[in-house]
Formats: sequence, structure tokens, C-alpha cells
Amino acid sequence: MTQAQSEFVSKRLRIAGVLIVLGLIVEAVSLIWNHPLSFVAFLGVGGLLLFLGVVVYLTALVNPRQS
Repeated sequence: MTQAQSEFVSKRLRIAGVLIVLGLIVEAVSLIWNHPLSFVAFLGVGGLLLFLGVVVYLTALVNPRQS
């Protein structure tokens, strides 16, 4: 793996980590929030951020070349 590929993968992994942490924060806040819309925030926003983080993580591992 070259230096450019390593930097590309590292950047993608950082983005994936940020998305996953944001998703977990949204889900934690929605668990505390006592409102019917908290379920929408938990599943819609938090779940979407977690899903995107996992997808970015897996694509960074499977496709490490810079496009």
C-alpha cells in the first residue's frame, strides 16, 4: 500500500468513525428525550448515521485505492 492509499484509507476511516459517533450520540439523546418524535430521531437520524458510517467503513476496507 502506497502513502497516498494509506492516507486515503485513513481519511475514510476517520469519516466513518465520526458518522458512527454522531449516530450513537443522536441515539443516546433520543433515549433521554421523552417525546413521541424521539423514536423517529432514534431510528431515522441515528440509524441512518450509523448505517452510513458502517458503509463508509466497509467500502474503505474493500476498496482502498484512491478514485
